Order: sequence, then C-alpha cells, then structure tokens
Amino acid sequence: LEKVTLEACCQRELQSREGMFVNKEACLSGIERFQNRQGCYTVILNSFETYVYLAGALAIGVLAIELFAMIFAMCLFRGIQ
Repeated sequence: LEKVTLEACCQRELQSREGMFVNKEACLSGIERFQNRQGCYTVILNSFETYVYLAGALAIGVLAIELFAMIFAMCLFRGIQ
C-alpha cells in the first residue's frame, strides 16, 4: 500500500490553518521532518504540562500572600483589644 500524505498533515510556520507551509513539497513527498505526526490529545497534553508548574507556583504565591495577610489582620485585631 502506498502511503498518502495530505496537506492537513504538513507543518506550517504559524500553527494555524492560515500559516504558510514550512516545506509543502517535502511534506507531500513523505519526509517526516515536515509533517505533523502527533495527535491533538498529545499536543494539548504537552502544552498543559508546560504550564502546570507555572500555575502551581502562582497558586503557592497567592496562598503565601493570603497567609501573611491573615497573620497581619490577627496582629491588628490583638493590638486593638
């Protein structure tokens, strides 16, 4: 069986439908370097893993600020009494 590569599988400069092809002829001839070989689920999972540490660090930072604000509020309350 002959393997057919569609234009939809070719890599583009910008990852969108409107972006220019990196090398359309090489892609259609079967060179894997110019083809998208990963599925949508894998790409989304990889991009999520990239930002999960940033989201965790941001959450820990907000938690620390909230904790210090609570301690400061408790100290102010004790000072009023």
